Amino acid sequence: MAIVDEVSVLYRASDQCTATHLALRWKGRVRYTVPRDAAGQQACWKVFRPGKLGIPLKAMAGLPRLFSSKSCTEGAEIASMREAIGREAGLSCCRAGSEGSWTKDTVLLLDQKTVAPLYIVKTGAGATISALLQNEANWLRMLRDQASLVYHVPELIAHRTGEDRSFIAQSVLSGKFDMRFGELQLDFLQKLQRVSLQSMRYEDSGFYRTVSSRLAELNGLLPEAWSTRIETAMGRIKESLAGSSVLLVAAHNDFTPWNIGLHQNRAYVFDWEFAANGQMPLFDPLHFVMLPLGLWSQPTAKIIRRMYETIHRCQRRLGKELCYEPQTQALAYLLNVCTLYLRAVRGASIPLPLLQSYALVIDRICGA
Repeated sequence: MAIVDEVSVLYRASDQCTATHLALRWKGRVRYTVPRDAAGQQACWKVFRPGKLGIPLKAMAGLPRLFSSKSCTEGAEIASMREAIGREAGLSCCRAGSEGSWTKDTVLLLDQKTVAPLYIVKTGAGATISALLQNEANWLRMLRDQASLVYHVPELIAHRTGEDRSFIAQSVLSGKFDMRFGELQLDFLQKLQRVSLQSMRYEDSGFYRTVSSRLAELNGLLPEAWSTRIETAMGRIKESLAGSSVLLVAAHNDFTPWNIGLHQNRAYVFDWEFAANGQMPLFDPLHFVMLPLGLWSQPTAKIIRRMYETIHRCQRRLGKELCYEPQTQALAYLLNVCTLYLRAVRGASIPLPLLQSYALVIDRICGA
């Protein structure tokens, strides 16, 4: 019988004689589940890239008895993934998601013969996860129908929604990560924006509807400082755009360096869970540059400087027509991200570095 706190919900505890996998714990919980086979472990580290954490993890996997790594085998959930995929796949590896309302586990399925990465499967429980994975499946179908984008996004292999657990399986995209906002990322965004460009009133935009819905859910839950900050910023945006027709595009809405692989002069973009139409053209470029700085609690002046540098670059590459009212677009971007995170924590005063960083940027732009 599975011991959830020892081997996670996707695997079941097993004795060493029958075990195919090892559950590797770090700081109180299982972070990775890897095959006992060394080649399978190497494929896991290559795709998941655990960074500095890889040093202790590799030691745990290489010397399981010394580090008391738990022995386990695949559970029924992974078997159901294989059935839905309907294609040959070998060993699995699993990276546990971070804790919270968006928690998802990521399973890597390997080729039986070559042990090469075949499919990435994201899975989780609950209505929020189900909606995110459904959105990603919808976007992958749409994007693969676009001739200019088909080779930039994963192939959708399988998608299943269930009361207890949902998952989406897609092809593995290769490529290296690059923290610099370069021509390959801009080339992709230009293609995405060209096929999704539309003109409509600001009040009819997807951004306005989404933020308004989030704020309605957060009514009475936000600390006073955040209520005042959001009211001021929304007022600035409305003053600039209300009643006018603006150019809007599709946005990935999680366009970060770690969601993009660069290979053979092309950007491969994955993790489309938060994608939406009716967004402002500067959302994705600003997110790529500003989010890492916010997560790492960089100085406000540095974040703002990089924000304006990115705006100027986009004006040259994407055109000034799409980069209208750039400071207003930047405020809208910041509100888009902040309301998403505030909704996730139900407005609680949790000291999230990104929210703290973005709050200071909003205040600086609004002159608070």
